[in-house]
Amino acid sequence: MTLAAFTSCSISGPSARRDDELELARNRQRWASASVHDYEFDFQRTCFCPSEATQQVHIVVREDVIVSVVRTSDGHAASSEYTVWPRIDELFLDVQRRLEEHVERLDVTYDETLGYPRSILADIALMAVDDEYALTAGNLRRLP
Repeated sequence: MTLAAFTSCSISGPSARRDDELELARNRQRWASASVHDYEFDFQRTCFCPSEATQQVHIVVREDVIVSVVRTSDGHAASSEYTVWPRIDELFLDVQRRLEEHVERLDVTYDETLGYPRSILADIALMAVDDEYALTAGNLRRLP
């Protein structure tokens, strides 16, 4: 599947920020128009977090509610003790929140077909240590 990449950097100024907001709105509308409420996808978080929060997982969503999260490494249920696993809508909210916060760096790649964020790379403050994170979502498939 071909991806449409969109990269932004708040250091570029207000014009780039407006472009980022427009790109978010366009892709959020693409996702809403697709009317996907039952789906599954692979997700991984990269951050300075407990290992339970950074393992790759497979998330199943039915009627916009997460019904299962399993580790892709062994198929066992993933722990939610140290993290909250996201739905696609929550990935959009993460991008929106970071834009509103004017983080130092925000790189987002959207899926060309459905518009959902396939990867989010955020660095809250360039000179701060351990505040960066990445979120990746892929292999999204509609469920009957």
